[in-house]
Amino acid sequence: MLLTIPESLLLLSRKNETGEKQGSFVEYALAGAAIADLMLRGRLEPVPDKPKKMQLRDETSTGDRFLDRCLDAIQTIGSGKDISRYVSKLASKSQLMREQAASLVDRGVLREKERSFLVFSWTNYPEVDGSVEENLVAHLARVMFKGQEPSAEDCVAIALAEKTGLLTRNFDKKLLREHKARLKEIKEGSLEPAKATLKAIDAVLVAIIAASTVTTAATAS
Repeated sequence: MLLTIPESLLLLSRKNETGEKQGSFVEYALAGAAIADLMLRGRLEPVPDKPKKMQLRDETSTGDRFLDRCLDAIQTIGSGKDISRYVSKLASKSQLMREQAASLVDRGVLREKERSFLVFSWTNYPEVDGSVEENLVAHLARVMFKGQEPSAEDCVAIALAEKTGLLTRNFDKKLLREHKARLKEIKEGSLEPAKATLKAIDAVLVAIIAASTVTTAATAS
């Protein structure tokens, strides 16, 4: 099954059996993954001579419900803004993760499991078809540990998964330590497939760091 970059990140961010969320600032990773995916599909492109700004190139449907909703949101914000603004705006949408999960529910990969405690309620997404994530993890492991040539989508997914703590939750920590040089090569976009989205990755990581700083400060106060 072919997965979009946001779908890959969402699967990595869910505990297989319970469907509970794991990782940090996953919403920002999903938002950044959507922007990178839209770039690779030719819907967005950096503003000439202003690589931290993004402009709309093509407003036609991608055929993916989640990506189209993100594209609609970007159209509402307006073309030519800083990438970090698009990331922050998308990440702040309360239904962002639910919207992406819905597509995997429709495809029979996940299922909805409503939970509640006192006056609080939320939805977890346990796996129905575990082979999809198993294949994803196996593929990324070959890229990170076996030297398989990555696609641009692989590079983006790995970079965002590393920043949000999802690599250590899905892959052997010893292997990750042993392949630091390879991971650095992938994350920093020095491999040819990722160069087109390098600036988007940088901006997304900056947005995640900024979000974590604000949250940490608020908790401390």
